[in-house]
Amino acid sequence: MHTVPLGPKRMRASLWIGLVLAVVMIVVGIVALAVGGPAWYGWLFLVFGVLILALAIVRLALLRRG
Repeated sequence: MHTVPLGPKRMRASLWIGLVLAVVMIVVGIVALAVGGPAWYGWLFLVFGVLILALAIVRLALLRRG
């Protein structure tokens, strides 16, 4: 199957959406830990939210440079 590479505008938009979703994941993780929800759920969302946030920031910075 042939795929068309994303242009810079589409890639930037998808990275911004990923950035927003990562922040939402971090907030959900913090709220889950604060209200006494399942600890594994809170930590899972918190860790993966931070990883996705860092990846999106690095990719946006690299895209802005190039």
